[in-house]
Amino acid sequence: MIDTAPVSVNGASVKTAVIILFHGSRAEGSDATVHRIIAEVRRRGHFGIVAEAFLQHATPGLRESVAFCIQQHAEKIMIVPFFLQLGGHVTADIPLLVDEIRHGHPGIEITLTEPVGSHPLLVDVVLDLAAIVK
Repeated sequence: MIDTAPVSVNGASVKTAVIILFHGSRAEGSDATVHRIIAEVRRRGHFGIVAEAFLQHATPGLRESVAFCIQQHAEKIMIVPFFLQLGGHVTADIPLLVDEIRHGHPGIEITLTEPVGSHPLLVDVVLDLAAIVK
């Protein structure tokens, strides 16, 4: 179930959505990690709406997830690319797609974060995983 409660942004009540954008895969069962991450982000309750989207090979696509968030009355949508490397998708394809989506929804604030791979805590993740098999 999606939590659609309004959240406070700069003292104002705004219905905020976060969309986690994954690459997508055709491999059976590959979406288990996606579902776990989405469920945990929802459980922590920082955003009124939490949705997933896929760039390719799976659904929903980003356009569909943005439309879903708008149907849930989101006033602000943040898109988090769950990508590790700064390849063509991150540097060109995703920004272009987000710009196209923004033009189709001028009354909605749509922002694109840095990709997950740029976050400094990923070093801790690598060290944690390595410590498990040490």
